[in-house]
This record gives sequence, C-alpha cells and structure tokens, in this order.
Amino acid sequence: MKKRSLEEINTQAVSVVKEIRILENISWPSTVEKEYFQKILKGHKPVIKFAYATKRFDSHKVELEKLLSQLSKEEAMHVYTASTIQSYINAIDMIHSVGTNRFQELSIQEYGRPNHKLFGSEFSHLENAKKILKASDEFEHPYICDFSKEYSAQELKTFLKKESKKVFSEYCPEFVLDKNMTAKASAGKLKIKIRKDAKFTKYDFNQLLIHEVMTHTLTGLNGETQSILKLMGQSAPRTTKTQEGLATFSEVITGNMDLPRLKRLALRVVALEMALAGANFYDLYDFFVTNGQTSKESFLSSTRILRGGSAEGGIVFTKDGTYLEGLIRIHSFFRWAFKTKNLDMTHLLFCGKVDINDLFTLGQAYREQKITPPKFLPHWYQELDLLSGKMAFSILLNGIDLNGVESHFSSKLLKSAA
Repeated sequence: MKKRSLEEINTQAVSVVKEIRILENISWPSTVEKEYFQKILKGHKPVIKFAYATKRFDSHKVELEKLLSQLSKEEAMHVYTASTIQSYINAIDMIHSVGTNRFQELSIQEYGRPNHKLFGSEFSHLENAKKILKASDEFEHPYICDFSKEYSAQELKTFLKKESKKVFSEYCPEFVLDKNMTAKASAGKLKIKIRKDAKFTKYDFNQLLIHEVMTHTLTGLNGETQSILKLMGQSAPRTTKTQEGLATFSEVITGNMDLPRLKRLALRVVALEMALAGANFYDLYDFFVTNGQTSKESFLSSTRILRGGSAEGGIVFTKDGTYLEGLIRIHSFFRWAFKTKNLDMTHLLFCGKVDINDLFTLGQAYREQKITPPKFLPHWYQELDLLSGKMAFSILLNGIDLNGVESHFSSKLLKSAA
C-alpha cells in the first residue's frame, strides 16, 4: 500500500466522513411526533412504535481503517488525525448498532455521562446541574420570564442571515427551514437549519446567532482553511464536548444565556441520568412537563435523549450532557489560560473542530505555523480586555458566602418591616 502524506490522509478522510451524519440516522422518524399528538388530542395514551431507516457505512469504515493504519502514534498532527478518524469509526459503529446496548456504550465513550466528575472538581456535572436547578428556583421572577411575544422561524432566518453576512461576507452559509428537526437550530459550515414549526423568543435570536453561527459555523469555516489538518473542518463526535462548551460559554460571556436556557441545559443532564437508570419516554416527558416545559418541547426533549433507542427506554444517547459539562470545561480552561499566561493557546479553539486536549497536542504545530490561524473570530474574543475583566470578577464572586449575604440582607428587611 502506497504511503500517503498527512495532507493526503486528511483529504481522503474528509471525503469519507462528510457522508457520516449521526443525528440523521438515529433520530426518531418525524411521523412519530405527528401521530403522538393526534392520539393525545383524542384522549389516548399512544404506544410509540417505529423502526429506524439507518444507512450502512461498511465501505466507509474499511477506508477509514486503512487510513488509520498509516498514521504515526508519536507525531502530534498524526495523533490528532488518528483520534478524529477513530471517532468517526465509532460513529459508524454507533449508527450500525441503534437499538442495542452497544449504541449506548459508544455514546458514553464519545460524549460521556452525567455522573462523570469534572477535572479539577469534586463534583460531577450531574451534581452541578442539580445546583443550577436549585439556583434557578431562587432567581425566577415574573419580570424575568416575559415571553409574551413569539417569533417565527422565518423571522429568525432573516435575522441570522443579515447578521452572518456582516462577519462572513461571501462565506456566509445557507439558511434553510426544516420540518423534521428536534433541535430548534443546527449549524454546519455551509448550511444552518432552523426548525420550521418552532416559535422563538427575543432571547433565542442572539443565543442562536452566538451559539450556532458564531461558534459552530465559524469554527467549521476556519477548519476549511487548514492546508494539512483538513479534518479540523469536520464535526467528529470527539470534539462535541468542546464545541458545545465553547458555544454555551460564548452565550454566557456575551450576556445571552437567560435563566430558562440555563435551566433547560441542567434539566437535560438530570433527565439523562434518569434515562440511564431505566426511565422510559413517559417518565422523561412527565419530568420535563413538571419542570415547566410545554407538551411539544417535553416531547422533543425526551426523544432527544432516547435517540438510537425506543420509547420503552433502556438505550440512551448521552450527547445532551455535553453542553453543561463543556461550558464548565471551557470556563475553567480560560481561567487557567489567563492565570498562567497561556492565552495564546485559546486561539486554537477557533482554528477548527478540536477537543480541549488537542490544544496541548497541537500547540507546537500551531507555533510552527503548520496550523493556519483562524480567519474568523467572534466579537467577544476580539475584546480580550473585556473578557478578562468578566473572568476576574467571576473569580472574586466565588469567594463570597451567599448564606452570609442572605442572612445580612434578610435581617435588614426584617428591621425595615418592623
């Protein structure tokens, strides 16, 4: 077999993996939702049954395994390429194993699970999710939850397209309305899909712009500019935790993470643990409804977690845990980078699709200009002086005892009422 260069291996790998789309092959058929609500309206509790129409990617797997065998286990850029190719092989195995325990095992391997402890912390992200839910109860207020006006998918599309052109110009992606999605929006580097029947609040506009366009699309476009590591333009499962973490961190740091959004992320983590413990569709649906979601959103939230499985439960897709865990990881990484004067390492987050551990593996290659610097950067990252101020203030607040604060102000309130 002819020995290929690293660039050739990446080019060939991209041509293979661009056809492998996990969500398209593991999501419940769109007809399930329609049939479900039709029966609910008639007063029936439907038994949800369906079959997956998954594709086979056997020849793709064979080709990827051939490419994998040509890579070094020592050279950093080879290690990145090999890890990404292996992640796509796992994705193929996941697609091929829908409806089996193997599917869940691979999902946990790629995306993690709620009871995993975060590095540098004694807490799991399940415990952190529960803390967020407790805090959300303390901060909920009628003035915060004013969603009286809703906007259509077409209105959101118009907004995103206009704002995206300001940053990407001729590289601006295509925006399409899709009736078969479970998420409200999903971004690739060339196309951004918006759920056609979804309704959006005023907060969704900037959230989706920051999260989907200025993170997922932006890193995908920057990955496309790489001359050697062309796989940096592809969304492998192994990069999901960092990608979603960077996207949610972007929401927080720009002030676009509202309380209901943060609560939704935490609810998903708790629901994942319920599903891993055996909860079925109706258990999850009731959990989401009880915690304030509409019937439609509760249905979609439950099906997201049981993708690759069935309504009976027992098989879980754990991707929805990556948002909250990734957020904490990225926040911790930026704190470390500021404190240790390694802020230059954060540039690699925007060069393409990477896992946070790749920043250490690829650091030398980036300094040697073997990795192309990001062509596009989000506005918040271009204002690092403002970012450093926010990060420094958040560290200061970590040392404040909120129980003491509550006692202090509550005593004053009692005195004023006396």
